[in-house]
Amino acid sequence: MTIADDHSRHPRLLIVNPFGIGDVLFSTPLVRAIRQAFPRAYLAYLCNRRTERILHRNPHLDELFVYEKDELMQFCRTAPIRCLWQLSGLIRRIWRRRLDLVIDLSLGERYSFLLALLRVPRRIGFNYRNRGRFLTHALAIDGYHEGHVVEYYRRLLHGFGIRLLDGSLELPVAGEDQRWAQRWLEEHRLLGRERLLVGILPAGGVSWGVDAAFRRWSFKGFAAVGDALVERYGAQIILFGEASDTAVCRTVTHLMRQPTIDVSGHTTLGQFVSLLSHLSLVLCNDGGPLHLAVSQGVKTVSVFGPVDPDVYGPYPPASSSHQVVVHEGLPCRPCYHHFKLPPCPYERACLMTIEPDEVIAACAALLDGERHGEATTAE
Repeated sequence: MTIADDHSRHPRLLIVNPFGIGDVLFSTPLVRAIRQAFPRAYLAYLCNRRTERILHRNPHLDELFVYEKDELMQFCRTAPIRCLWQLSGLIRRIWRRRLDLVIDLSLGERYSFLLALLRVPRRIGFNYRNRGRFLTHALAIDGYHEGHVVEYYRRLLHGFGIRLLDGSLELPVAGEDQRWAQRWLEEHRLLGRERLLVGILPAGGVSWGVDAAFRRWSFKGFAAVGDALVERYGAQIILFGEASDTAVCRTVTHLMRQPTIDVSGHTTLGQFVSLLSHLSLVLCNDGGPLHLAVSQGVKTVSVFGPVDPDVYGPYPPASSSHQVVVHEGLPCRPCYHHFKLPPCPYERACLMTIEPDEVIAACAALLDGERHGEATTAE
């Protein structure tokens, strides 16, 4: 079976992905592959409020549908009529598109059930823990652990007649955000200078909610690496984070001996991504900011603890532009399986036993290679 048969060359498709920034960025190669296979198709995407900002400039999408569960539940508690009005309005909008096919990446059954009620004839996705019973065509999996998430999406498309050849993550940046980044760099006298710009994101992992701290490396570790990069390379350290990360970034600033610039809570997502594209290196934990940096072609060093970088790390995983620091000697890691994080009886040894020298060495492997390349070009 193929996604579009001979008498449906311009299908009307919807992709469903209610997850966080990293997961949505992982789906951008899938979006691009579908558009390349069906240039004249109607292609829409259902996402949450947070990831809407990732997709609203995607050149391959015709329309976005936003479903924010937490927002809707709040309305249900405080304004039930508004809750029903918003939900029914979303359902009506989708129904009016007369979809031919949905690709459901949610791994659940809620969305495929609703789309079955809306009589979407083809519903493709993963049958995880028998939750694919409302799909018409499903690929059985028991979780993401045998390869990168992008590879699972590749397998899903390949099974239905589409080849995903280009796996690069895609995130276009608005012109106004690019101009803002230029002005910011000029104001801080960083534009056009030889000085290395290094971004550090010591928080991240917002989509994990209360468990976010369990994927963070130590604040002292980030501070030590930042100081070393200033002393060894003369780097300018810029601390990034959301408004909720301000306290974390302030702590790292106070722990550092060298001066830094802290912009946590002072940039929009678009401004943040635009600044990323000017950096020589990004140092961060596992999480959405890592993949934002990857999408902009920036070199990264990421510290992974409970999560498997072969599944959720930089893509493509063999890229020479990205270094992953992980404690390989612990039999308990990666412990994040089946989308759940178990209680840790070892006081997060997978992260806390990683020494700053290991992370500094990973940064040096990328920065020394960059300087060697510049010297070769100059000669």
